[in-house]
Amino acid sequence: MAPIASEQLLQGILVFALGLCIGSFLNVVALRTLAGKSIVWPPSECPHCGQAIAAYDNIPVLSFVLLRGRCRACRAAISWQYPLVELVTAILLVAVTATFGFTWYAAGMAVFVCTLIAVTVTDFREKLIPHDITYPSMLMGIGFSAYVRNDFLGAMAGVGASYIIFDFLAHYGLKLYMSLHARPDTDDQAEMSDPVLDGALDLGGQEASDREMEEFEVMGGGDAVLSAVISAWLGWQRLVVALVVGFVVGTVMGTIYLVAEMRKANILHQCYRPAAAGAIIGFVLLSMPVVILGSAVGMSLNDVPWVLMGVAGAIAGCLLGIVSVGTRVSKPFPFGPALAAGGAAAMFWNPVGAVWSGGA
Repeated sequence: MAPIASEQLLQGILVFALGLCIGSFLNVVALRTLAGKSIVWPPSECPHCGQAIAAYDNIPVLSFVLLRGRCRACRAAISWQYPLVELVTAILLVAVTATFGFTWYAAGMAVFVCTLIAVTVTDFREKLIPHDITYPSMLMGIGFSAYVRNDFLGAMAGVGASYIIFDFLAHYGLKLYMSLHARPDTDDQAEMSDPVLDGALDLGGQEASDREMEEFEVMGGGDAVLSAVISAWLGWQRLVVALVVGFVVGTVMGTIYLVAEMRKANILHQCYRPAAAGAIIGFVLLSMPVVILGSAVGMSLNDVPWVLMGVAGAIAGCLLGIVSVGTRVSKPFPFGPALAAGGAAAMFWNPVGAVWSGGA
């Protein structure tokens, strides 16, 4: 057993080191794709002074530590994004190989992980998910599902559903957002003015407000494509998991930001009842379909994860209740990172597939 454990440890170390290098490259892919530059040439350079970065200053994580987070030439601060992306990539690739071994399936999941990390960086930085990253990954994922997962039809079904779901959310979400953010008429605006909220919402007049509404997107096209990428690699069953986890994570991330804004506006105390009602509704909406599906395939309550799904729904409903109160101070928040987190979770966890196969 000792030689086997030593071999596994060595493999893990090698994968971790390779993951750090891949993470360094993903930083380049993300930033240069946003800038419309080649990801191959020129070599890495300092974004502040333009000085080419020497090979000994470009060692993942280690160079950041040795340079104390500053450029050797101009001493400008280096963003924490670089070592963070490198570490996250390394950790996820170790998890992939530890779970799936050194197989073609693991190789596909490694490419999928790299896609998720790259779009997370771009969406956080610019609220943009570049098609230059997602479309090639989607095509590779479809091929992977066809020849490795043997589930071409399941992958394509999820790809098509992704566009329908997100188009629905974009259309009706925008209507809801506009109705919740409707401004009073010009004649009444002075009387209804709130000095706290006006600072958060005033864009320089009604014309600016209309322009904001026209440009605002509840769910961007990049989110739909990212959802299709997840389905292309994982299939429709795991897409369901990714969407549920993504919406929960996205709601948590957005709510943390929103709560801070609500505290500034002194309206946080109005959240308690909507949060409780949302928790109850969310629990029912996510737990009951799992119970019904399990019952339809002949499974008992103990064999289906209805409690876990219900808790996830309760958390999401609670957070949505908080969000419903904070619409007056809400601002657009990138959903891509949350959806990417859902995709990463769906790689390792598939309760929908367990229920579906349980009736076979």
